[in-house]
Amino acid sequence: MRANIPEKWLNMIEEKIYVDLELIWLNKRLISSEKNGTKGYTKHLESIIKEKIQTRIEVSDFLRKNNIKVGDPIPEDDLFVEYHYSCKVDGGFKEGVMKFWKAAIKYKMRKRLSKYFIQKR
Repeated sequence: MRANIPEKWLNMIEEKIYVDLELIWLNKRLISSEKNGTKGYTKHLESIIKEKIQTRIEVSDFLRKNNIKVGDPIPEDDLFVEYHYSCKVDGGFKEGVMKFWKAAIKYKMRKRLSKYFIQKR
């Protein structure tokens, strides 16, 4: 169920979710590239991670200033995942749920990260 909050807030909640997922994915790639000994690729990943961390700081500051909290992911089943969020508005709280299809998350992350990587087909 979606809370009645401004669209900008919903976009920032979604941005936080995707930036967190991107950082997790990039850190896994960084660890595997360090194990394989590919120094150039490791440096490339480190620069992307620094950029994403800066983005995460900006998004987190916006959410903190507007009293918005985003919960950890809750796997609903094999196809969907839910993120609960709450906002402090006008002396009260508004709570909502963002439900994502896992395949759509993978597609959107691939699309968001494609500007950093050359796609091989």
